[in-house]
Formats: sequence, C-alpha cells, structure tokens
Amino acid sequence: MNSVSSISSLYSLTSSTEAWIGLFFDVRVRGLSWSSGSTFAAPVWSSLPVFAEGVCATLYSVSVFPNLGAASCTAQKPFICYYDPAVGHRTPTEPALSPTTSPKPAVVQIGRQTFMRFDQEMTWPEALRYCHSHHTDLADLQMVTDEAGKEALKSITSETEAWIGLYFDATSGSLSWSSNLGASIPTWLQVPELGTGLCAGLRTYARYSPRVYSLACSSLRPFICFYDPSVGHRESTALQPSFHAPSSEVAAETMRRPTVTTEGSGSAVRETAAPTQAQRVSSPEHPESKGKTPAPASGQVFGILKADFTIPALLDPEDVKDQFLSEIREVLKLTLGHEQFRLKWVGFEVNKK
Repeated sequence: MNSVSSISSLYSLTSSTEAWIGLFFDVRVRGLSWSSGSTFAAPVWSSLPVFAEGVCATLYSVSVFPNLGAASCTAQKPFICYYDPAVGHRTPTEPALSPTTSPKPAVVQIGRQTFMRFDQEMTWPEALRYCHSHHTDLADLQMVTDEAGKEALKSITSETEAWIGLYFDATSGSLSWSSNLGASIPTWLQVPELGTGLCAGLRTYARYSPRVYSLACSSLRPFICFYDPSVGHRESTALQPSFHAPSSEVAAETMRRPTVTTEGSGSAVRETAAPTQAQRVSSPEHPESKGKTPAPASGQVFGILKADFTIPALLDPEDVKDQFLSEIREVLKLTLGHEQFRLKWVGFEVNKK
C-alpha cells in the first residue's frame, strides 16, 4: 500500500471518522500484528501512533493522505473489510487474536467443582461469556455449604468484589444463578437486596466470611469462574440472562458513581448516587432550559444530570457514552421505580486532575 495509486485508492475509502482495520497490538509478540497473519511494516504515508496492550488501529483522513489512528479495541467504530480471492473466506473457528494478556487464575477445589479467580476486570456479561467459553460458568456457590468450603472459597477472594453468577432476573423478578443449576442460596451467604440491572460481587473483608455485594452489571470487576466436570463447558448459545424489565427505550446518558445535579428556577439540588444505592432525584416544577438542552414540554419535569466517571486516557468519552448511558439509566430506574423518564446526552467535560 505504499505506491501513489494504492495510497489514492486507500484514501477514497476513508473519511474523518476513524474506522477499524486489521492492525492491533499483539501481546504475544509485544508489537504490532495484522489480523490476517501478515508481517507488519510501517507505511510511508502515515506516522505511527502509540500502541499498547488493548489498543487496535484505525484508518481515517484529515488531509490528502490516509492516517493511522489508535483506540481501545473495545470501542465501537465503523470498520473496513477486504477480500482476497487467493485466501477466500475465513472460518470462525480460527485461533483468536491476543490484544490483551490472558488472565491468570487463582484456583481452589471445593468438592467436585474447581473455582478460578481472574483479576482482569470485565463487566458481568463479559465475564459470563469468558467463563462459558473456557470453563463452565460464573461461580455458582450452591454446593459451598460447609465451613471447609467457605474457608476454601475465602482463599481466592479479596477486598475487591469479584463477579459470581448470581444476578437479579428481571423476567422472573427474583435472584437467579447464571448456571441455571438451581435457585438455592447457602444460608451463610449474606445477600443484599438486588434489583433490575444489578449483579452479585463476592468479597472478603479482614478475617470475616466472604459475602455478596450488589453492583451494576456494567461495572468492571475481577470475576470467579467454576468448572463442574458433570456439566462441562457451556455452548455459546447457553443462557442469556435478562437484566431489564420490559419498558420503552430511553434516549441518552452521561457517566460511573454519578453526581446528579438538578437545576432550574433559581434553585439547585445536588445529590450523590452510587450505582447500587441510588437516591431520589429532586426537580423543580418549572425549570428553565440551559445551553443547547431543549426546553421541556408543558407539565414535564426537567433536570440536568451530571455524573463522574474514570476512563483510560486513550478512550474518547463519546466512544463509551452508550456504556455511560446504560449505567446512569440503571441508577435512575432504581431511583424512580416505574416512573417514565427520558435521557438526552448533551456533552462531557474532561477533568485532567
């Protein structure tokens, strides 16, 4: 792709919006690799951005030449495919690429089941998919009923919550295990009240027994898988948990451990709400619109929500606003109950401290 004609053809595919290409930072070689398996050589038409673990390449244009960009591999972007008749179509069973280091587990055997803790942080659904692919499921603790089992489990927990397979099933309105192997909860396992969009994290404080904490399922946490030889590995089509009760779609969002600000008519109410313990949002009855935010229709309550999130420096907040929206939406559902609401993403400010 270094000839003038090739560069011109490549430029015709690009726009100012970054699109994924097959170049990524391969943790196996600690350098750049093409997903096709070809050897990477730096192009003459673009400088190389900084790449690191978990970073993949994009292609875009801002002038007369195409440019290489870099972004978190988990960001949502357009993409550019290619077809080579000498190679044909690829099969989905080919080896997975390695944009991140494989998590290394701490392991303990309890009865016939093997429990493994992974310190790579994922959301609950991501952890569930990983456990399905490599083990049996996220940890199901129904068989951990005696003191010895409880102490063994304690050996792979820490003061940071790690996902287990317990979650609130919005369809049934009750707690469920993602393994679908039953619904009992050991008497020693203290479980707080969980609601829609909340999943269970297990942690141990000081010398006490492990206990469950409720967290927004979209939070990033370590996780604990288990393997049961009588069940084996799960198929990719296994249980897809239901987190959300049927409701009309909400349009918008902002950012994790939200600070909620409501403004209007010369008064302001400021509250702090954590994802698992949301507080009711107070709003004036006759608010005023601000900036580009549209004025509410007559009779509607209107407020401005602000929330604080910490994200990697490489990420653009616009790229992860859907995740932000999901988290703030779950907090508001817990806060407002069955009341209908609509969110609109207005923008963001970067705090560089």
